[in-house]
Amino acid sequence: MMGWNGARRVRRMGRGTGLLMAVIATLLVSACGGGSAPIQAFRPTRMMVIGDELSQLLPDGRKYTVNSLSSTGAIDCTVHPLWVQTMAGAFGLTFPQCNPDNRTPSAEMYARAGAKAADAAAQVEQALAAGAFGERQIVTMYFGLNDILDLYAQFPARTADSIKAEMRERGVALGQQVNRVARAGPAVIIVTAPDLGLAPFGADQNAAFPESTNPTRSRLLSELTDAFNAGLRVSIINDGRLIGLVASDQMVRDLRPPFASFFGFTNLGDTLCPPTAPVLECTTATMAAGSSPLTWGYATATLFSPGLQGRLGQIATSRAVRNPF
Repeated sequence: MMGWNGARRVRRMGRGTGLLMAVIATLLVSACGGGSAPIQAFRPTRMMVIGDELSQLLPDGRKYTVNSLSSTGAIDCTVHPLWVQTMAGAFGLTFPQCNPDNRTPSAEMYARAGAKAADAAAQVEQALAAGAFGERQIVTMYFGLNDILDLYAQFPARTADSIKAEMRERGVALGQQVNRVARAGPAVIIVTAPDLGLAPFGADQNAAFPESTNPTRSRLLSELTDAFNAGLRVSIINDGRLIGLVASDQMVRDLRPPFASFFGFTNLGDTLCPPTAPVLECTTATMAAGSSPLTWGYATATLFSPGLQGRLGQIATSRAVRNPF
């Protein structure tokens, strides 16, 4: 019977067509070499989250999106989960930051608000210090948001071309850290940078700088996104096995009119959270009147709503299940 190390190298033959949870429960393949014993689909026993505020779950259960309140007015971290919570839940894993059932924690949070690609190495080191990477583990990595905002703020003092060149370099540097983790043994899910040109931030910048037509501010933001993701894509190991790639930029682009309603979204231009209040204070009690955390796309001008977080979690979980780790 094929061992785990060998099984990890077998390319899945079936793709599955059922619901996401059904795929996790039923996706089986046959071992190569004529054996008849099936091998179970990849199911990690430990998860580590590396990234920025789009992935961060705070010790008190708060998130950088709309936080749900219980009937007593307390934060309910189990409602409107982050994308990494959706992934963890699909594999039966639990974060200590959101553990109302007091289960043994099996998912670890290293993501930090404000983190850029250059901070990936330190987070990887922190994860390594907590225990060596192994094969029945999965590591998620998601950066780029703060890199885009950082370099965009340098325009027009710096030219668009010079900024895009540095963005690509930052993507390459992140890809090298992704490869480092993948070579150490765990499965890796890497998410591309989000397209801020299509976020409310892009429209806000166009309104603030109407004279900027070469390029428009939203177009520049999208080009910075593309430059970062191009550097990431060309630098990661591309053997279809060690690393699963999730395109959050394409996820957002797929929602452009007239397709948003197909995915259940009704508003991608306005924000759920009050613009003058810290996002961590944004709750279901303070969000915009008449809004919905599941059908509006953005909590703030740059941060995903629970709806987009949920969609990203579904896409990432499907990739993790289907990728031949």
